[in-house]
Amino acid sequence: MRNRIDSFDLIRSFAILTIFIDHTITKDPRIDNGFAHLAITTLSPGLTMSLLGFISAALLSSTMLNYGPFLIKRFTRIYISLALCLSVVLSLYAYIGKQHLLVQQTLLHYMGLSAFIEILAVDNKSPIGAGLWFITIIMALYLLLPMLAALFRHRNGLMHLILIIIVSTVINNYAYGTQSTFNVIISFSVGLYVSIHGLLDEMYQRRILLTYLFCASLLTIVALSTSEVIPYAIRGLVFSLYPLAFVPLFFHLSEKIPRSVIKASGFFAGLSYEFYILHFYFIDDGFRDFFHKPMGILGQITISFSITLVLAYIISYIAKRLRESVNAYLIPSISATNIQSSV
Repeated sequence: MRNRIDSFDLIRSFAILTIFIDHTITKDPRIDNGFAHLAITTLSPGLTMSLLGFISAALLSSTMLNYGPFLIKRFTRIYISLALCLSVVLSLYAYIGKQHLLVQQTLLHYMGLSAFIEILAVDNKSPIGAGLWFITIIMALYLLLPMLAALFRHRNGLMHLILIIIVSTVINNYAYGTQSTFNVIISFSVGLYVSIHGLLDEMYQRRILLTYLFCASLLTIVALSTSEVIPYAIRGLVFSLYPLAFVPLFFHLSEKIPRSVIKASGFFAGLSYEFYILHFYFIDDGFRDFFHKPMGILGQITISFSITLVLAYIISYIAKRLRESVNAYLIPSISATNIQSSV
């Protein structure tokens, strides 16, 4: 279990850091469409969002037995940090004189309903909301968890999973304004199925040569699709394969890389959710809102990362304390468990 936690922390850190680099360099006009651009767009948003969707579900089979407390823990984890992050951003925007801060869409973002603004093609007049579609989708999947679990525990559970993958892939091919929604739905479903049927051990024990070949082949196909050597739509056909290929790779890497790296990834993974929410406001146009002086791309990345990391750490610390208090109040058994474990 310790190795699984280390592996999942490594996955989460890799995904969030890759997303940060993707959002920083691919929208910068100073970065050409060379190898670096192809490499990062091959990894993100496809692989990164798929891994995040998978690990959001892969360790849930034991925690969802008591659904009420499970939802309380999930909601407090998501909404307390969300509210704190958005409040800090709005406060900073108010300080620099940014307009239209408290509009109707701002409330929707605080509610975690940002995805509906994009799906319904509504103009977002609020300066916040970037990237929050992921929160909407994850919360919807948590609410649907009992139904999905029942479908996957059914004797035809594998067929149900395949059907979800097919339907989601078809919709993804024709829908617009959905970002990586169906990638997350597919990977979350795969993670939940793997968790329910105890298949993580099989992924952990896969032969490493086979894992490397699987990952290399998948990345080659996605790179060719990204560069449009083969049809771009093929990228949307491999969502379910990403976690099956790369989760065993991270299981292996977590055993081989130095413990200092594992500890660093564990530290970053603990605040990666807050980092994800905040980083949108300190890159590209957001960076120029706060720093008007022209700056090289490396300096911009360094400053953006540092500011986001510090704010994420502070907010994560405060959110954790608030979450513990709220959970102890709403779920008294948590307090009793904590007392017993400390004796």
